[in-house]
Amino acid sequence: MIKEIPAVSVIVPLFNAEAYIGECLTSLAGQTLQDFEIIVVDDCSTDGSRAVVENFFAHFGDNLKLMMISPNSGCAAIPRNFAMAEARGKYVYFLDADDLLTENALAELYEVAESSNADVVHPEKCITFFFEGGQICAESVSFQEGEFVMRPTLETFDFGERMAGFVNKRYMWWACNKLFRRQFLRDNRIAFPALKKFEDFIFVIKCLLSARNYVRVPFVSYCYRLREDSLSHQSQDAVSFSQDAIKLFRVLDEFIRGEQFFRDNPQYRYRLLDFFMQEQLKTIADAFFGKGNSEPAAVFECFNERFFSANPEDNAALTAYLFVAANVLKNRLEVRDNP
Repeated sequence: MIKEIPAVSVIVPLFNAEAYIGECLTSLAGQTLQDFEIIVVDDCSTDGSRAVVENFFAHFGDNLKLMMISPNSGCAAIPRNFAMAEARGKYVYFLDADDLLTENALAELYEVAESSNADVVHPEKCITFFFEGGQICAESVSFQEGEFVMRPTLETFDFGERMAGFVNKRYMWWACNKLFRRQFLRDNRIAFPALKKFEDFIFVIKCLLSARNYVRVPFVSYCYRLREDSLSHQSQDAVSFSQDAIKLFRVLDEFIRGEQFFRDNPQYRYRLLDFFMQEQLKTIADAFFGKGNSEPAAVFECFNERFFSANPEDNAALTAYLFVAANVLKNRLEVRDNP
């Protein structure tokens, strides 16, 4: 029997995860909180992923939905948005098909959300794991900085302080690992931009600017699988990376321009854009220089031609970063030539 409003809707985008989706769903089958639905959205998988999911119908029954979108979107954003429109739960939780949850994850997050009337429940740490020699290697880590809470803690209501904390890496900007009140997302029209990477970035910023009750918790509930072949770890050539970076920057800038908070507080607009671009430049350095996927000169020429010179009237902010990119190039060349 399907409950009209389950406590949580767990949303799982799926694409060619045959080797992992079974473990993901098994971790959901073991949850101490059982009042939830699962919405798996298949993004045109070409392997046996769907068959693995179908094997779990016997356990979950009607509480497991397997849907499909077409054509392939190439990102997690579109399947997530599709599933949000179908979700019935009081809260929404995003789980990637290759990741896992601890057995008390949903129960702990749901209890905090209910007791604090939270719009967002934000765990500060997660578990990263990988397999080596047939053995699992795991550790509890955080991708944010600053002091950690010892108990569920309500965040400041000052949005300026929240934005200052964001650019100082006080918030981990994954959508996965957080619990969101579904009505809060609907009321504020919060959805994922159709981007291959950094789609969580804008989603979480919007939540920070909209949430009345944003609660941090010390629970370690999300288990993130480290994979070299995952979408977030796939390398790109200089041209495709620059094209994605341009799109990302423009979507972020458009989003910021549409928010009243940033119009009233322009200093945070520039801090946020600067923070985003610095993160992009770090990715450039790691992907192109650190891993040796492209020659530095080729990267520089690509950025000069495609990133900064094209449509200069539209790229005034980006052009300023040419100097930063040049310095990154200089430093990397010095390291390479003077080991």
